[in-house]
Amino acid sequence: MKFFDIFPTFAESPYSYIVVPIILVCSMIGFYNKSFFHALILHPYEIARGKRIHTLLTSALIHRNWIHLLFNCIVIFGLGYDMCAVLNQEYGPLIAYIGTITIFFLLIILPNIIQTFFKKNDFTFTAVGASGLSFGLFGFSALFFPLQKTSSHIFSFVQNTTHRWIVGLVILILLTFVGKLKKINKQLHLAAYLIGSIVALMIRHTSIIEMYQALF
Repeated sequence: MKFFDIFPTFAESPYSYIVVPIILVCSMIGFYNKSFFHALILHPYEIARGKRIHTLLTSALIHRNWIHLLFNCIVIFGLGYDMCAVLNQEYGPLIAYIGTITIFFLLIILPNIIQTFFKKNDFTFTAVGASGLSFGLFGFSALFFPLQKTSSHIFSFVQNTTHRWIVGLVILILLTFVGKLKKINKQLHLAAYLIGSIVALMIRHTSIIEMYQALF
């Protein structure tokens, strides 16, 4: 069995092979080089005052621990490939290549802008990681083809990806009320999930009709 019998080729998913290694390398450097880590960390208080604007993007390149890093890298690799594939299927390779990296940037920056708005007066708050991109990709992949059939061993009512999207949304909303998970940026995850979902519906307009059909 060959490597590309299991994994996509570079042509099928270029950004999985570009973005994930960059995140891995930067995060590993950040684990051992604190000055590098602090140069990339998101600090909404400073951003709101016109400083460190670059960290709206660069904070996605560093992580606090290996679990955080590996989870995001696995999700970004897999769902990044899925995004590129479905865009290619619907609109061709040029749109797929341009669209995928553009959406990547949006799913990193927009959730960070939102949390900057809400945390702009909190001097102690900082954030790192590519979780915004990861959860944005979850939302996007669920609603790009809302009628795609799927199932769940846990939730028997799940019959398509719209149902799976609803389960994900409910779980993320409920997690925002769990006070014990203070180290997890739950509000960012929810915001990114919704942004990714909206992007999918905007790009493929028929998804809105299909989502309605899946629900009713």
